[in-house]
Amino acid sequence: MAIDVRYPDGSLRSVPSELRPIDPTKSGALARFHHCPVNSDPHWRFWSDGLIWHARPRHGALSILVPPLDDWWQGITAMADAPALADMSEQDAQSPRAA
Repeated sequence: MAIDVRYPDGSLRSVPSELRPIDPTKSGALARFHHCPVNSDPHWRFWSDGLIWHARPRHGALSILVPPLDDWWQGITAMADAPALADMSEQDAQSPRAA
């Protein structure tokens, strides 16, 4: 499903959407579901004024879209699990079967 969203430049664009359940006892609404855009765009956040959905620029990053960082100790040679190939002599680097 898609829903129309008004962007800051005045254009209307269709974005992916979902139906979210509403608890009628808490909200007093007659409907059981609310049609809204999926907030998964890394550049835009969506909000409603009650009539139409609007987009505004997102600041920061979504945690699921941030690339994982290497562990801080990976760059320290002395803390590596295995010695670097440059530290090994050529004779030690060859397998015993190659001889």
